[in-house]
Parts: sequence; structure tokens; C-alpha cells
Amino acid sequence: MPNIKITICSISDDVSAISSVISNLNSTRYPLDISCLKVLDHADSDIIIIHLEELKSKLLDDFIRSRDKIEAPVMFVLRDGNSILVSVLAKMGYNDLFVFPDELFKFTAHLKEKIKERYLYLTGNLKNSLDPSEQDFSSLIGNSENSLSIISIAKKIAHSTSINSLILGETGTGKGMLARAIHNYASSKNSPYVEVTCTAIPENLLESELFGYERGAFTDAKNQKPGLFELAENGTIFLDEIGDLSLGLQAKLLRVIERKVIRRLGGVKDIPVNTRIISATNRDLDKLVAEKRFRIDLYYRLKVVTIKLKPLRERGNDSVLLTEHFIKEFCSQYERPVKKISKELVDFILHYRWPGNIRELKNAVETAVVLYEDEVLKPPHFENLIQGTVDDIIPTIGDSYSSKVINMNLNFETTSLGQLEKIYAKEVLVKASGNKSKTAKILGISRPKLDKLLNGHK
Repeated sequence: MPNIKITICSISDDVSAISSVISNLNSTRYPLDISCLKVLDHADSDIIIIHLEELKSKLLDDFIRSRDKIEAPVMFVLRDGNSILVSVLAKMGYNDLFVFPDELFKFTAHLKEKIKERYLYLTGNLKNSLDPSEQDFSSLIGNSENSLSIISIAKKIAHSTSINSLILGETGTGKGMLARAIHNYASSKNSPYVEVTCTAIPENLLESELFGYERGAFTDAKNQKPGLFELAENGTIFLDEIGDLSLGLQAKLLRVIERKVIRRLGGVKDIPVNTRIISATNRDLDKLVAEKRFRIDLYYRLKVVTIKLKPLRERGNDSVLLTEHFIKEFCSQYERPVKKISKELVDFILHYRWPGNIRELKNAVETAVVLYEDEVLKPPHFENLIQGTVDDIIPTIGDSYSSKVINMNLNFETTSLGQLEKIYAKEVLVKASGNKSKTAKILGISRPKLDKLLNGHK
């Protein structure tokens, strides 16, 4: 490894409160220089960790005064139950907030990831991976007409923070990345960005997460908690999978949009909020509205501007550009020589249907980079896709692969299993150039059994 050390500065009124956690990081593969201080010292630090006990802290005052001079990423460790302090820091635009002791393991995992990213950056190996807070439109790879049109529209609405936007697209098309890029392109990019996956939070908890709750609102509500809308004040809240929201929560969300206020669970007063709402879904909202499963008034409030992301299979050469981008990213991350793409793989990428879209492509490239040492990537390096979803491969990707694919367009209402076996056996026989012995071997049956099958007998 190059002679580089990652400097971590941990600052706390009580040094012992976090020093033991930080000291255990020396077991990582990256060389570290760790210091634990009682006063703010951000000179030449790669990562800063600040431990705060309360809102009225001299350490917090010092940080606020010098925050504009701090370039290193800052992580905050907070005392359990201090919801006001969490709210203040979130409104200042800080998302790396960890409540001890409940989020100790989450904190450690996140810090290790920060260390890794910083080391790769300092050694010149991290050129394509961006921290989400730095993602902009340049991180959206593609030069297709649809891609360029989407970026043009998104730039126009980015600075209009009062306009609600709706992003539509299949799973894995990059809806979350686009939402983050819109936020980061705006003049308010240093304000909070809060992402909520509506289906990731149980229905009975989602309301309290979005709108917060007062102390005593329910049995376990021992402290007041601000909702995610409050934490996104003057910033952006991204509501992913909005199409799965219940009708009850839809009504409450409509009230937030129309009146610009929220009311905490168990609360008696309205709290004004000023938050841009970007929502996204892979559901057909027009159909849900027709079925009365999605409120039409909310629908029109959310879709002031609608951006529709095309699936990867309809974006032409974008899939190849994305593949090259991911190859560079993962070769850098795993310290491998940058691999090239064979012509056969280009054909495969352009004709595969990519049901998982960009996410599936990214995972496939990462697997190929990690498992294979070859300098040139070819279709066999993507064999998990070829073997797992043959029906998604269009048989025009080259003779070597089209010869192994059988497409049968059958009417399921009129085709019995017996007929299907006979039709399939005949298709395999054609692929085997009429060689019955080879056909029987491929099908795993005897030669006499094949003859009976072709003649329509079991």
C-alpha cells in the first residue's frame, strides 16, 4: 500500500465516551491516524466525528462558527432521546447522525465505508464513485434522446423548490439517483435531503415517521420526536414507492401539500413546513386512480411535473455506456486492471431485456469484475443472466448464442403438456441438425423414448 494514512479526528466533551469504539478501527486494512480531542480541530483531517450530549454545547457552538471552513465529512454521535438536537443538525443539512448505543453497529459500518472511500480517493483509485451528497446530473450516464431530455427537464425544475415532481419508471431505472441529482443541482443543495421508501416502513409506523409524535402519544412514546417532513425543512423529501401508500396516509399527505403544515401524532397544533416533495413509483397511477386505490386529487398535486424514465432495454447504447462506467468503477474499487468489452458482449448487452434495469446491469458487472481475471469481458462472464433468464434474450445477439435459444410462442389455453413436450422435442431436433442421438442426450431420454415422443406417444 502507498504510504498514506487516513486521519480521523474524534471530538467530544467526554473523550472516553467514543474513544473505545474508534480505537477498534485500527484492525481495518487501511492505515489510520486517530486522535481524540476535547476541542474542535479540523486541520488536515480526512474524517471528523463529533460527539454531542446536548443542544447547549460549547462544542456545537464552535462547530457552527467554523462549519464553512470544514471540508472533511462530519459524522455526529448523539445521546439517545435528544430529538431536538437531531432536528437541528438535520436542518443544517447533516445526514450522518447516529444515536448511541442503539446505532453503534450502524455507525461503525458507515465509518468503515467512509474510510475505504477516502483511501481509494487519496490513492487515485476512486474516480467514479460519488458520495450521494455529491451526485449531480453528470453521474446520470447516457446520451440517448430520452436521457438528454430528462436531464434538460430536471435542470429546469431543480431551482423551483415549490414545484412537486413525480418520477415514473420500472424498478432499477434510477429514480432515486435522479431525485438526488435534482436536489443537489438546486441552490439549496446544502439543505436537508430526506429519502423515504414508503414500503420499507410498516404501515402502522409510517405515519409517525413522516409526521413525528408527541411524548405520550402512544405507549412507547417516551420522548417527543420530529417527523421526516420537519427534518427536511427548506430542503427535499423524496417519497419512493408512493403508489403503495394507503388511502389514509394519502389524505394526510394531501393536507401537507395543500396547507403546508403537519401535525404530529398526539399533537394539537399545526407545524408549518417548507419542503419540496419529489415522489416516485413503478406502479401505474392512472390505473390505481381508476380503481379508486389512489386519490385523484393527490395524484394531480404530486404530478405538477412528471418525468418518465424509460427501461434500460429501450435506451439503446446507454446500456453499453453504463457497462463501461461500472467496469471502471468496480475495477477501481477492487483494485483490478480496467477490463475491455468484447463485441459479442456488446451485442448481448444491447439485446438482453434487463428486467432489473440499471440495478441488474450494475450487479452483473460487479460479479464479472470480482470473479474473472480475464482482461476482456465476454458473454460467458454474464452466464448467470444467460442461464437464469433465457426467455429475456433476443436471438439476434450472435450465432453462438442464438443457436442455443428456442423461442416458442404458444397459446397456453389450447396447448397441453403432451403437445408441449412434442413441440419442444421437435425444436431441439432442429437445433441438433436432425441428429436424434444428440437430441435424446440433450433431452435426457433414450432414443426409443424420443421416437415415441416425436410420434405423439408417451
